Amino acid sequence: MRTPRLTLLFSGVSEMTEKILLYEELSMNAHPALQTQFYDGWVLRFANGYTKRANSINPLYSSGVDLKTKIIECEKRYAMYNLPAVYKLTVAADPNLDRLLAEQGYDITEDSAYVMGMDLQSKNFSAGDCELTRQIGDAWLNSYFELSECTDKAKMATARLIFENTKNALIFGRVFKSGIPVACGAVVIERGFAGFLNIVVDKKHRGKGYGTEICESLLSVSKDLGAHTAYLQVIQNNNVAVNLYSKIGYKTIYPYWYRVKNFCSR
Repeated sequence: MRTPRLTLLFSGVSEMTEKILLYEELSMNAHPALQTQFYDGWVLRFANGYTKRANSINPLYSSGVDLKTKIIECEKRYAMYNLPAVYKLTVAADPNLDRLLAEQGYDITEDSAYVMGMDLQSKNFSAGDCELTRQIGDAWLNSYFELSECTDKAKMATARLIFENTKNALIFGRVFKSGIPVACGAVVIERGFAGFLNIVVDKKHRGKGYGTEICESLLSVSKDLGAHTAYLQVIQNNNVAVNLYSKIGYKTIYPYWYRVKNFCSR
């Protein structure tokens, strides 16, 4: 499978690299790992295997150690947690690393994604029939896993720990119809940037506008709290979600992809 590439929309590579670094740092803070290690410019994240984002190697900064040596060391570190070594790569990463990983049997997974963003300053959104809270609570977490059709108690426990480990402002939302939650999501705000988390709509009620309703409700309260920019991450082949976010006003900033030797669906 070919590595995704991005047509540069900015004036120079350095500007793009700075933008990617900003959004990658915001994303890591929005979805924090339970443990983070730093290794010669790479950020290694661990969270009991719950989501690749929180259990991946992020080569964000310049480094000097030989790449083959680093790959072997990272495999050892993740093996200690009984986890595969997963690399989260962007177009700002060293292309030699991407090539070397491919040569060593690290395949690109099917969940390559886009980071999308939107300037909120000229936008106006209205909150719908949405319950908004500042605390995660059992009700929101139960709704999220029910709508996601997940019953794994270990994942639920880890998700709670991740949210509790988030130190920036968090808002949790649920859209109700006839007293039943049909959509939920969360947004985290840092430095005026509002990042979506865990947007999900009941499979039985998709196509009825509830996805737009939860998103616009969270964006409305984000603006009230001073957010000037919104961003999110979405799987590239999730055409329904990509179209939804595009209609709201999001535009693609850059792609990222994962490489892993032994594919893990977690």
